[in-house]
Parts: sequence; C-alpha cells; structure tokens
Amino acid sequence: MKDYPIIDSHSHLGDIFAYEKNVIYKKGVSIDPEKHNPFDAFSDAGFVGPMMDHTKPEQIQNMIDMTAEVSFANTLEKFVSDMEYAGVDYACMLPIPPFIWFEDYLAASKICSKIIPFTAVDWTNPEDEQLKKQLIDDFRRGAKGLKIHPILQSISLKDPRVEDLLNTWAYTELPVISHCGVNSYYPDDLKHLEVPENGDVKDFIWLAKKMPHVKFIGAHCGGLVGGEMELLAKELGGADNLWVDTSFRSPKEIKEMIELFGEDRVLFGVDRPFAKSSSSLEAVLEAVGDNDALAKKILYTNTAKLLKLLD
Repeated sequence: MKDYPIIDSHSHLGDIFAYEKNVIYKKGVSIDPEKHNPFDAFSDAGFVGPMMDHTKPEQIQNMIDMTAEVSFANTLEKFVSDMEYAGVDYACMLPIPPFIWFEDYLAASKICSKIIPFTAVDWTNPEDEQLKKQLIDDFRRGAKGLKIHPILQSISLKDPRVEDLLNTWAYTELPVISHCGVNSYYPDDLKHLEVPENGDVKDFIWLAKKMPHVKFIGAHCGGLVGGEMELLAKELGGADNLWVDTSFRSPKEIKEMIELFGEDRVLFGVDRPFAKSSSSLEAVLEAVGDNDALAKKILYTNTAKLLKLLD
C-alpha cells in the first residue's frame, strides 16, 4: 500500500484546440464508441508501436477527427472518473492561451482539489510588461508552473520575448514545461493555427542551455517522433535545470529515461485527455519493477519538490 499521493505532472482539461468552448463543466459527454480511438488503443498497448500508419490517409484523418472528439469530451466529470479509476491523486493542469487560461484551471481547482493549476501567457499580446505582471500575479494566486506550447501558440522558443518573460518567471523558482516534438494537430483548413517546426527539441535544448537559472521540464522527454530523448540526453543530460516527463512513453523507454537523466529528474506524466491515467501509471510501475523507493520518486517526490510542495 503506497504511503504517498501520486502526482501527474502533465495534463489538460477542456478543449485546448478551441474547437469548442466551455467544455470543462459539461455533463454526460462521451466519445463515439463506433469510432476507432487511436489514443486509447496506444494507451492500452502500453505506448508501444506506432499510433497510426502515416502512409494511410484514412488513419491520418481518423487521428485528426479523434483529436477533436477527445477534446470535446475533456470534461471535469471525465477527469475525476479517470483519476479515481487509476488511483492518481493530483494532476498539474497546463493551460494553452488563448484557448484555455490559468483562470479556467484555478476556478476548476476550487471545485476539484485534484487540480494543480499552471499558468501561461497569450503570446499574441504585444504588451510584454502586462504579460510579466500577469505571470507574477498568477504565481501569487497559486500557479505552480508555467506552460509553453510553441506549436499551438505559434511562438518560437528562440524568440527574444520568451527569454525576457522567463527571466521574470525565474523569480518564482518554479518550473517551465514546454511541449517538445514536431507534431501537427489540425486539419488542412486550420493549419494556420499551428507551427509544427516550433516543437523541435533542438530549440528547447538551445533555450535550456541559454537559461541555466530557469528550471525546465521537457514534455514527452523531448518528443515522440524518434531520437529526441537520446539527443536531449546527449546535450543536456546531467544539467541542473532539466527534468523530463513520462507522458506517452513505454516501460522500456521510461527505463531508458531513468538511466539517461537520473532517477531524481524523471516525472510521472499522462497528457490527458490523450493518454489514460491508468495506462500511464502502469507503464511507470512496470518500468521500476519492485523498486518502491524509485516508484515514489517518479510518481510523487520529484514533482512535489520541483513544485515546492515538499522541502
């Protein structure tokens, strides 16, 4: 019987793609069971193998369709059910303005104590001083980290504004988590809403090296296309300012993460609503085997310390 709470360091609530507003508090929303859900299938397979065949247009279209559908169904009701089923106690909620904001998650956290809200900024807002003030105000209201999604927010990590704002956030001594991986999310008519190349792990590496005083979490341990974890380890393995999360990673890959980055630098992550909390937890437990002390670090202690929930 575990004697510690489990913290998911990487999840979302509501529709982060802005397909539909006001999803969080809807009731009774479900995903069409007649459609193939590649996210559930990948979770059930232990995050092993490809999620789809990229040579088959029908599978690509299904992935795009289901990205929207699981976003429609990403409600607080489903989140609580998923967490309770898996036995996960808390989840860091990562907003992506201008679609989902810190205020959305702060409000939800008043209803559901399982939510640990992070903040983020709308990079289309040209008022840098206003954004800096927002970051510190959000920190004072309880934000436990800062999220950047360079693809969905169309912001390059090499943009000087990023370094400028992160220097303000560094005051908090709390982490910055950035999406890593070159991914595309939208159908052709909405491609203008994303910049996939902004997710290149090389840009993340560049920023983390440039700002050693900022604590960074590399989401998905660098990316999921292939080779990103190894490149991240080669360039930043052993860095004092780097942590990685286990979202969408198999037990074998999680073992490699522990070897490459160290047992104090790996954080349990799910990336709801796209992965299941139960499958993500099972992947970590399989990776660590009967090493209960290591399980506790990945599932709780590392994240709790990083978020200043523990001394």
